[in-house]
Amino acid sequence: MDTGFGFTQLYSACRLTITHYYEPGDNTPPPCFGTGFIVDFPNNDNRMGLVTNRHLTDIPWHKPECEGTMIKSVKAEMWQSKNLRIEIVIPEPRPLYHDDETIDIAVIPFGPEIPPDALGTFYDKLENIIPDPNTERLIFNHGLSWEYLQRCEQLWPQLEPGEFVTFPGYPIWYDRLQTRPVLRSGVIASDPQTSYRFREGYPTRRDGNQQILFDAFSTNGNSGSPVFVAQHGIAPVELKVQTSAKDPAPQAGKLEFSGYRPPFLIGINVGHFNDLDSDRLNDHAGLSRMHKLSAITEILRANESEDHASERKISAVLSTPETNDTAQAEQPCPDE
Repeated sequence: MDTGFGFTQLYSACRLTITHYYEPGDNTPPPCFGTGFIVDFPNNDNRMGLVTNRHLTDIPWHKPECEGTMIKSVKAEMWQSKNLRIEIVIPEPRPLYHDDETIDIAVIPFGPEIPPDALGTFYDKLENIIPDPNTERLIFNHGLSWEYLQRCEQLWPQLEPGEFVTFPGYPIWYDRLQTRPVLRSGVIASDPQTSYRFREGYPTRRDGNQQILFDAFSTNGNSGSPVFVAQHGIAPVELKVQTSAKDPAPQAGKLEFSGYRPPFLIGINVGHFNDLDSDRLNDHAGLSRMHKLSAITEILRANESEDHASERKISAVLSTPETNDTAQAEQPCPDE
């Protein structure tokens, strides 16, 4: 089965190190770790958004007993390509949240320019990664453009239960040799055209609106992972066709198959359910939940700003292909 998954989906995941400050106690607790991914804001807003879970950035929202804890900084390790990892620090971030208090999503704006103190780690020759060393535009191959998010919204009505999904991220088993993400998978377990709820009555911050159940093992560190659904059918094939014996020069063509649908982003992982019949704490039930793509785009649309319409000197105009691209002790932020 050709899922359409590849480098694009894997390297969309960013490793986040989140530092908080406890104001009443005047101290900085140890940092925690999670996953995020980069998106564009709509239209003329040239900022980028780092999407992750609210329970990572707003500790009191997740744990009321921690009232007074403030977010201090976010370090994001993101892959411009599979051979260049960039590390940026966002000081005093101001996350954007959904108007619905049960939506566990945070969007941290940054840019429109990449901070000048960003660090780069190269895993190939510089000339192979950045052919023009004088360029002021650096295209992020694994970010998600606003145009791409709109295409995903258009494909949403085709989504069905039982479809294969994958979610890249940085659980405690990520590749530490070069700080690379790992790809985990599952299937949609509830009807994606409705909203799954574990309990009756009012939604809660741990069982909120606009969510889908999926059969997958999300664990600590996977909080904030983007969730992609696999392609349907066979992707178009580029061909070289000789149209006649008199004209030996081949013409470009494309072989298309009916029923094809590319892989696309459907949401963000927010945590897992525990086995309620188990005597062991945090005994994973094998079921996780995600918030829908619509909850992400609603935050982006609600916070679009024309004040950030300046041209980026270092660009993260994010174009996602539709098919495959040919140890310190850590305390992952809680994945419920």
